Amino acid sequence: MLTIEEDLVLNEFEVKKSIDLQVSKNHNIEFIIYPFSNIIEELIKYTLKCILLKFDKVMIANTVYNIMFESILNGLKANAKKLFFIEKSLNILNTEEYKTGIIAFKKHINKTNLRKYGELNKGKGVFVKVHFNFNDGGMQVEIVNNTMLLPSEEIRIREKLAMGEKYDSLMNYYIDNADATEGEGLGLVLSLILLKAEKLDPSLYRIGTKDGITFARIEIPFNHNFISKRHHALEQ
Repeated sequence: MLTIEEDLVLNEFEVKKSIDLQVSKNHNIEFIIYPFSNIIEELIKYTLKCILLKFDKVMIANTVYNIMFESILNGLKANAKKLFFIEKSLNILNTEEYKTGIIAFKKHINKTNLRKYGELNKGKGVFVKVHFNFNDGGMQVEIVNNTMLLPSEEIRIREKLAMGEKYDSLMNYYIDNADATEGEGLGLVLSLILLKAEKLDPSLYRIGTKDGITFARIEIPFNHNFISKRHHALEQ
């Protein structure tokens, strides 16, 4: 497996050659992200397009990447939020302190501060990983971060995913949810709508948490022989 992180990218051209080789052999590729740099973003996009091009699916590259980006950003924000609460001496598990802290965090977080927290989290071993696993049947992309979802966050995510299953257009979602607070969870709903627009099963986009790890998984079938990880687990 090829593992790529920002500090190890000395020559972008050489890294892309390595990616080409791994894709040609159907070998897994993994990115380790602390802050989300331009070079890492470019290499993730390049990897995704190489895989989809190989299997004649490159036309969905932008859709898949937009969904991936939403999950990557959510992971980086979750890691930053955990550190922010520690810095402010707030208990993230206390309901009242969480309400106070999350308002302050949303005002504080921006691209610069997100990168700052990413650099700080690197020293603490707090990361986001993007893992490409693929073969002739299909592709599985997992975005994982080692900050566990809070129970209340997991409930909200489940609600948004269930809501996203009901809509085929963003306009209809907006019409029915005009009073939704600041578009909370809109990215998750949009991800499902994008999958439906590409005639892909929205159930192939999953989010969960286990043993301190939060994951988002996107699966893309390349042919009818593909068996998703979720369906495989159900059959066990």
